[in-house]
Amino acid sequence: GAEILMVEVSWTPDSRHVEHQVQNREQTWLDMNLAEAASGRTRTLLRETTKAWVNNLGAPVWLKDGAFLWLSERTGFKHLYRYRDSGSGQATLLGAVTAGRWDVKQFHGIDESKGLVYFSSPEPSALELQVYRIGLHGSNRTRLSKPPGTHQATFNAARTRYIDRWTDVTTPAQLRLHAADGNEIRMIEANPVTTL
Repeated sequence: GAEILMVEVSWTPDSRHVEHQVQNREQTWLDMNLAEAASGRTRTLLRETTKAWVNNLGAPVWLKDGAFLWLSERTGFKHLYRYRDSGSGQATLLGAVTAGRWDVKQFHGIDESKGLVYFSSPEPSALELQVYRIGLHGSNRTRLSKPPGTHQATFNAARTRYIDRWTDVTTPAQLRLHAADGNEIRMIEANPVTTL
């Protein structure tokens, strides 16, 4: 038979299932499967396919309502999708959280209580990396970082604050603490340029 690669393994939040992803050797498809921990019974929740290459983009992010977020490059751009697991058969696609001719470069997590997803994208320019938030249903995308350049965000676990490491072609890296809405709380390290 065809060779199968195991590319990702994780637990569901209730520890009743093992999520595992498998691919064929050519990596033209990827299945996301759930196995019952007690019985070992397995079913496929979704399959990604392409004529060229399917990247492993990590484990799903499980939500409290039983849905999950899934990263996919099915459109040629890396975006977040929301699925619901019915408990039998394949998962149902509820919709795209992000969409457009740009990539979700980094997924920073979700504040479920507010229904907000945080991510970074090289949009509006491939030479930049900006921090964004968007509603869980794909509405109200908002750019949180302001100056052009590269913003590398590190969010706290509650998604209420983040540290922004910002730099551009004329500025060495500076560290700032921001609230989740993008407002600056304080400068951590200005890293000023000294002139001779």
